[in-house]
Amino acid sequence: MRDVLIFDMDGTLFDSRQLLNQAIDNTLQYAVEQDLHEHKGWTEADRVAVIGLPFYDAFQWLLPEASAETLEMLEPVLDRFILHEMDNGEGSLYEGVPGTLQQLKDEGYRLYVASNGNAEYVPSAIEREGLTDLFEGIYSVQQYQAVSKVNLVRLILDDAGRDAVMIGDRASDIEAGKENGLPVIGCRFGFGSEEEVSIADELVDEFSGIPALLKEKQL
Repeated sequence: MRDVLIFDMDGTLFDSRQLLNQAIDNTLQYAVEQDLHEHKGWTEADRVAVIGLPFYDAFQWLLPEASAETLEMLEPVLDRFILHEMDNGEGSLYEGVPGTLQQLKDEGYRLYVASNGNAEYVPSAIEREGLTDLFEGIYSVQQYQAVSKVNLVRLILDDAGRDAVMIGDRASDIEAGKENGLPVIGCRFGFGSEEEVSIADELVDEFSGIPALLKEKQL
């Protein structure tokens, strides 16, 4: 049995739709107000579409004419807006997350987080929801300067061993698992499209379905 479970955070553990939608919107408005980019008429659908992506991938898509220097300037701006929304109480766990994580830990699994989120936001969200003690490690791309989630998951495997399963909702999660030779569970309830998650090895419609799926498929 693979005893290490690596979870994405946004769209897998944490429903950050409103939190990140607002933080991204504020960052885009800041860019326009500071004459860093022209207004592109972004919609909520545009903003939600990039939730869970690495910062540079997300903002290169939202701000196609922005220079590398502009994007570098905007990353800490987004970080500040995210933490502001966190302080306002935005975001919540998906239904069943605390109990399911506790069940998995009680069954002997070692739990890790691998997120594209920023270095302060990711552990703060986990701590705010009272989950910190359930995880053996909380990793973010920004914290470890890992460039991509593929590299971030590789770092976790170096620490935890390679008997692992990757669980997430976006193409970057599935790629991170597959590029590291791991089976991947795709979460249909998150931010990824059906097309994105369909390339995972297995799919779940709700978080609480993960323990049964692990047993059924002997992952």
